[in-house]
Amino acid sequence: MKIKINPKINFYQLEYYLKDSLNPRLIKNAQIYSLVKELTSRFYPSYKDKLEKKWEDFYLPLKRSGKEIALPFKIIKYKRDYFCYFFRLGSLRISKGKKDTEEIYKKIFQEALRFTRLIERKGAEILKKIVPYDLRTGKIKGKYIFDKVLSLREKEEIEKDYKALLKKSIKIKGCSLNEYLEVASICYKAAYGKKVSGLNPLQMYKKFADGRDGGMLSIKNWASKKEFLDWYKNKRWIGSHPFEIVFSWHRHGIYLYPPSSYNDWRYGLRVVNYAYAEDFIKMVKALIKRRIPFVAYDLEEVLDYLRGETYFTVNTYSDNFFFYIPSAEYKKKYFKHIEWDKLKILKPVFQHLSGM
Repeated sequence: MKIKINPKINFYQLEYYLKDSLNPRLIKNAQIYSLVKELTSRFYPSYKDKLEKKWEDFYLPLKRSGKEIALPFKIIKYKRDYFCYFFRLGSLRISKGKKDTEEIYKKIFQEALRFTRLIERKGAEILKKIVPYDLRTGKIKGKYIFDKVLSLREKEEIEKDYKALLKKSIKIKGCSLNEYLEVASICYKAAYGKKVSGLNPLQMYKKFADGRDGGMLSIKNWASKKEFLDWYKNKRWIGSHPFEIVFSWHRHGIYLYPPSSYNDWRYGLRVVNYAYAEDFIKMVKALIKRRIPFVAYDLEEVLDYLRGETYFTVNTYSDNFFFYIPSAEYKKKYFKHIEWDKLKILKPVFQHLSGM
């Protein structure tokens, strides 16, 4: 038998009243504050310390495109205020006060209270039917998202060749700026091919690097290992990104570190934003082929990522994330591969709520 929820709020109306705010929208209203206090007092917090209490698993009944759904949300009490975070829609900060506000903000917590009582009567199983999958969380492996993945054979060949180079234990007692840029150019040519055709190492560096060179390009004698090492040791470049040879707006791109005691007197290659993982692997293969002594940081993790073995979070932001769209196409392509998180409910304070 279908359970009627009869939501009093429209999903898109709520989205409108929560949008356009990077910070939680401040609501100063004693009545709404009391409603939030009543709602949270019915359940044990998921987490608490001296300053903060957190309730992570509330649900708000809504109507969306003619269907009855429930939106997950959480409440954090920090000092005296309540911060309410509505899944993917926005947030509110509830304080005591006398300021008049739109009726919908009061209705949010009246509806949430009503819904907790409905769950009490009908059981938590109701959530499985009304929390839509675009408002749930989970995880999925990259191989189900990528158009193509690295073959196992290629992965094993890269690992084999890299280990063989490491076994040679070749070390370089420093490098000059010219030598550093030359090694960087090997990386650029491997990753970008025709894009760097006709460019010299400095031009390549200026085209792709972060640009904050920390004084590296101001070294007087570019052929001097000593001068480059002195510049490196003075550490005035810290805070700049001279070694980010491929710039990324999100996090960082690809780094090429000069040989130093930190990386056992070898070059160091690292990728931070895995959107550049394929470029990184092309650089790794080129440096191996040229027998340049280097350390490929996190190589195993990058190869696993390109093999599609890394998990992506579903519907929540992370280093690797994927948003599920409730459509026939997405259901056919992705649904069966997603490992959905179990819908949780808060533990009630009063015994009469424990019959869930």
